Amino acid sequence: MDQEKRLALVSGANRGIGLAIVTALARKGVHVLLGSRDVARGEAAGTPLVAEGLSVTPVPLDITDQDSVAALAERIERDFGVLDILVNNAGISLDFVPDLSPVERMRGALDVNVLGLIRMTEAMAPLLAKSGRGRIVNLSSELASFARRHDPTWPYFEFRLPTYAASKAAVNALTVAYARDLKGQGIKVNAICPGYTATEATNFAGTRQPEQGAAVVVDFALLGDDGPTGTFANEDGEIHW
Repeated sequence: MDQEKRLALVSGANRGIGLAIVTALARKGVHVLLGSRDVARGEAAGTPLVAEGLSVTPVPLDITDQDSVAALAERIERDFGVLDILVNNAGISLDFVPDLSPVERMRGALDVNVLGLIRMTEAMAPLLAKSGRGRIVNLSSELASFARRHDPTWPYFEFRLPTYAASKAAVNALTVAYARDLKGQGIKVNAICPGYTATEATNFAGTRQPEQGAAVVVDFALLGDDGPTGTFANEDGEIHW
């Protein structure tokens, strides 16, 4: 890989917003590792991008499996020696799964959305520190904003996804903590809401396309040295916690 080309890793990237993020980063000259739990789906998603001439490499990644995360970190260390960008995109919502109890829904959401983020950040932080310009973007949701949840004029005031919202509130709390902990290593960490996007995860009910949701994520992935850290934002600016 060209020494000047940044290296990014995007989790849950074989479809939806994740794939749109991969595509947008690659089109900006970044070499992107397309993380996918299902290797075949990752390869299928990456093939047309490679055919387009983009620098994309599908890699196996299950963020709920510590061994999978560790194996990928070791591979990046061996093949590249450094990581510039980590996008913690993989996420899940189980609020509408009828045969799960509230506890089971929360346990599943936490394992992917929160513990998965911790596994990834802890494993990749040493590689990001070597970059000198490390960037972590955590996919969050304005549903996790306590300020907006208490605002009856907010368009999504009536949305009821309690376990998903709680897990993303935890993502926001971790974003603040990691931003402080990793600041001395030159790593910026931000939580980004891509908006209500039409993907498989939303049954294509969202009001935005994946490319729209990906745009602000890519902006924060490529932040300059004067960019913020420890913030919660969308394309319109900062969101009140």
